[in-house]
Amino acid sequence: MRDYSLPPPTEAKKRSPYKVPERTQMMQDIYSLILEGYPYNKIMQQLQISERTFYRYLEVIFANDRRLLVENVSDEEFLNQMAICKDRLLEQRRDVLEMARDPEIDDQVRINAHHLAAEIAAAVLRIYEGGPAILSQRHTFPRTSLTAPGTTGVKLKLNTTSPLPYSSVKKYEKEEEEEELEPKEEEK
Repeated sequence: MRDYSLPPPTEAKKRSPYKVPERTQMMQDIYSLILEGYPYNKIMQQLQISERTFYRYLEVIFANDRRLLVENVSDEEFLNQMAICKDRLLEQRRDVLEMARDPEIDDQVRINAHHLAAEIAAAVLRIYEGGPAILSQRHTFPRTSLTAPGTTGVKLKLNTTSPLPYSSVKKYEKEEEEEELEPKEEEK
Protein backbone atom coordinates (compact mmCIF):
# COMPACT_ATOMS: atom_id res chain seq x y z
CA MET A 1 0.00 0.00 0.00
CA ARG A 2 1.41 3.35 -1.00
CA ASP A 3 1.88 6.04 1.61
CA TYR A 4 -0.09 9.16 0.65
CA SER A 5 0.27 10.95 3.93
CA LEU A 6 0.32 14.67 3.44
CA PRO A 7 3.46 16.62 4.24
CA PRO A 8 3.43 18.61 7.46
CA PRO A 9 1.45 21.83 7.00
CA THR A 10 3.29 25.11 6.86
CA GLU A 11 2.72 27.71 9.53
CA ALA A 12 0.62 29.82 7.17
CA LYS A 13 -1.73 27.04 6.03
CA LYS A 14 -2.69 24.57 8.72
CA ARG A 15 -5.47 22.29 7.58
CA SER A 16 -7.88 20.57 9.81
CA PRO A 17 -7.56 16.76 9.83
CA TYR A 18 -11.24 16.07 9.10
CA LYS A 19 -10.72 15.90 5.31
CA VAL A 20 -7.52 13.83 5.35
CA PRO A 21 -9.30 10.57 4.36
CA GLU A 22 -10.96 12.29 1.38
CA ARG A 23 -7.69 13.86 0.23
CA THR A 24 -5.84 10.58 0.65
CA GLN A 25 -8.49 8.75 -1.38
CA MET A 26 -8.33 11.44 -4.06
CA MET A 27 -4.55 11.02 -4.35
CA GLN A 28 -4.93 7.25 -4.61
CA ASP A 29 -7.51 7.74 -7.38
CA ILE A 30 -5.22 10.15 -9.23
CA TYR A 31 -2.30 7.75 -8.97
CA SER A 32 -4.31 4.76 -10.21
CA LEU A 33 -5.69 6.75 -13.17
CA ILE A 34 -2.17 7.88 -14.08
CA LEU A 35 -1.04 4.25 -14.03
CA GLU A 36 -3.94 3.35 -16.32
CA GLY A 37 -2.64 5.91 -18.81
CA TYR A 38 -5.26 8.64 -18.59
CA PRO A 39 -4.08 12.16 -19.54
CA TYR A 40 -4.13 14.79 -16.82
CA ASN A 41 -7.08 16.74 -18.23
CA LYS A 42 -9.25 13.59 -18.37
CA ILE A 43 -8.33 12.76 -14.77
CA MET A 44 -9.35 16.26 -13.64
CA GLN A 45 -12.66 15.93 -15.48
CA GLN A 46 -13.38 12.46 -14.16
CA LEU A 47 -12.59 13.35 -10.53
CA GLN A 48 -14.17 16.80 -10.86
CA ILE A 49 -11.25 18.68 -9.32
CA SER A 50 -9.65 21.96 -10.27
CA GLU A 51 -6.33 22.14 -12.05
CA ARG A 52 -4.69 23.76 -9.03
CA THR A 53 -5.91 21.02 -6.69
CA PHE A 54 -4.87 18.32 -9.15
CA TYR A 55 -1.31 19.61 -9.47
CA ARG A 56 -1.03 20.11 -5.72
CA TYR A 57 -2.00 16.46 -5.16
CA LEU A 58 0.30 15.40 -7.98
CA GLU A 59 3.19 17.20 -6.27
CA VAL A 60 2.50 15.27 -3.05
CA ILE A 61 2.31 11.96 -4.93
CA PHE A 62 5.55 12.58 -6.79
CA ALA A 63 7.27 13.95 -3.68
CA ASN A 64 6.57 10.65 -1.95
CA ASP A 65 7.93 8.74 -4.95
CA ARG A 66 11.06 10.90 -5.09
CA ARG A 67 11.63 10.47 -1.36
CA LEU A 68 11.26 6.70 -1.62
CA LEU A 69 13.63 6.57 -4.58
CA VAL A 70 16.28 8.60 -2.84
CA GLU A 71 16.00 6.53 0.34
CA ASN A 72 15.79 3.08 -1.23
CA VAL A 73 17.53 3.10 -4.61
CA SER A 74 21.29 2.88 -4.74
CA ASP A 75 23.33 4.13 -7.66
CA GLU A 76 23.99 0.56 -8.74
CA GLU A 77 20.28 -0.25 -8.72
CA PHE A 78 19.53 2.91 -10.67
CA LEU A 79 22.09 1.94 -13.31
CA ASN A 80 20.66 -1.58 -13.48
CA GLN A 81 17.11 -0.28 -13.97
CA MET A 82 18.32 2.15 -16.60
CA ALA A 83 20.01 -0.70 -18.51
CA ILE A 84 16.90 -2.89 -18.22
CA CYS A 85 14.69 -0.08 -19.52
CA LYS A 86 17.07 0.56 -22.41
CA ASP A 87 17.12 -3.15 -23.33
CA ARG A 88 13.33 -3.39 -23.22
CA LEU A 89 12.95 -0.31 -25.40
CA LEU A 90 15.45 -1.61 -27.94
CA GLU A 91 13.66 -4.97 -28.06
CA GLN A 92 10.35 -3.21 -28.68
CA ARG A 93 12.03 -1.12 -31.38
CA ARG A 94 13.22 -4.29 -33.15
CA ASP A 95 9.67 -5.68 -33.06
CA VAL A 96 8.24 -2.45 -34.45
CA LEU A 97 10.85 -2.36 -37.23
CA GLU A 98 9.90 -5.95 -38.19
CA MET A 99 6.31 -4.74 -38.57
CA ALA A 100 7.51 -1.77 -40.62
CA ARG A 101 9.37 -4.09 -43.01
CA ASP A 102 6.53 -6.59 -43.44
CA PRO A 103 5.03 -6.05 -46.93
CA GLU A 104 1.76 -7.75 -45.92
CA ILE A 105 0.91 -4.96 -43.45
CA ASP A 106 -1.00 -1.85 -44.56
CA ASP A 107 1.21 1.03 -45.76
CA GLN A 108 -0.12 3.53 -43.20
CA VAL A 109 0.55 1.07 -40.36
CA ARG A 110 4.10 0.57 -41.66
CA ILE A 111 4.67 4.33 -41.77
CA ASN A 112 3.34 4.67 -38.21
CA ALA A 113 5.66 1.84 -37.15
CA HIS A 114 8.64 3.75 -38.55
CA HIS A 115 7.58 6.85 -36.59
CA LEU A 116 7.22 4.78 -33.41
CA ALA A 117 10.65 3.22 -33.95
CA ALA A 118 12.14 6.72 -34.21
CA GLU A 119 10.38 7.78 -31.00
CA ILE A 120 11.74 4.72 -29.20
CA ALA A 121 15.25 5.52 -30.44
CA ALA A 122 14.84 9.06 -29.09
CA ALA A 123 13.73 7.64 -25.72
CA VAL A 124 16.85 5.46 -25.56
CA LEU A 125 18.95 8.51 -26.34
CA ARG A 126 17.26 10.39 -23.49
CA ILE A 127 18.18 7.50 -21.16
CA TYR A 128 21.82 7.78 -22.20
CA GLU A 129 21.72 11.55 -21.85
CA GLY A 130 19.64 11.88 -18.69
CA GLY A 131 20.80 8.91 -16.62
CA PRO A 132 24.30 10.15 -15.83
CA ALA A 133 22.93 13.64 -15.13
CA ILE A 134 20.54 12.22 -12.54
CA LEU A 135 23.35 10.30 -10.88
CA SER A 136 25.62 13.33 -10.84
CA GLN A 137 22.89 15.41 -9.16
CA ARG A 138 22.78 12.89 -6.34
CA HIS A 139 26.49 13.49 -5.67
CA THR A 140 27.07 17.18 -6.31
CA PHE A 141 29.08 19.39 -4.06
CA PRO A 142 27.40 22.52 -2.76
CA ARG A 143 27.78 25.43 -5.16
CA THR A 144 30.66 27.66 -4.15
CA SER A 145 32.95 29.99 -5.98
CA LEU A 146 35.19 26.99 -6.65
CA THR A 147 32.58 24.83 -8.36
CA ALA A 148 31.56 25.71 -11.86
CA PRO A 149 27.90 25.25 -12.78
CA GLY A 150 27.12 21.71 -13.87
CA THR A 151 30.22 20.09 -12.40
CA THR A 152 30.18 17.31 -9.87
CA GLY A 153 33.57 17.92 -8.36
CA VAL A 154 35.56 20.84 -7.10
CA LYS A 155 36.95 22.76 -10.04
CA LEU A 156 38.59 26.13 -10.00
CA LYS A 157 36.65 28.44 -12.26
CA LEU A 158 38.93 31.01 -13.82
CA ASN A 159 37.39 33.95 -15.57
CA THR A 160 39.92 35.31 -18.02
CA THR A 161 37.61 37.44 -20.13
CA SER A 162 36.86 40.07 -17.52
CA PRO A 163 38.86 41.40 -14.58
CA LEU A 164 38.13 39.92 -11.19
CA PRO A 165 36.25 42.10 -8.75
CA TYR A 166 38.14 43.74 -5.92
CA SER A 167 38.94 40.91 -3.55
CA SER A 168 41.24 39.92 -0.74
CA VAL A 169 43.77 38.75 -3.34
CA LYS A 170 43.98 42.22 -4.86
CA LYS A 171 44.06 43.73 -1.41
CA TYR A 172 46.96 41.44 -0.52
CA GLU A 173 48.78 42.36 -3.75
CA LYS A 174 48.25 46.06 -3.01
CA GLU A 175 49.68 45.62 0.50
CA GLU A 176 52.73 43.85 -0.94
CA GLU A 177 53.32 46.71 -3.37
CA GLU A 178 53.07 49.24 -0.53
CA GLU A 179 55.58 47.25 1.54
CA GLU A 180 57.99 47.24 -1.39
CA LEU A 181 57.70 51.01 -1.75
CA GLU A 182 58.19 51.75 1.98
CA PRO A 183 61.80 50.54 2.24
CA LYS A 184 62.71 52.61 -0.82
CA GLU A 185 61.25 55.72 0.85
CA GLU A 186 63.22 54.96 4.05
CA GLU A 187 66.48 54.67 2.10
CA LYS A 188 66.08 58.21 0.74
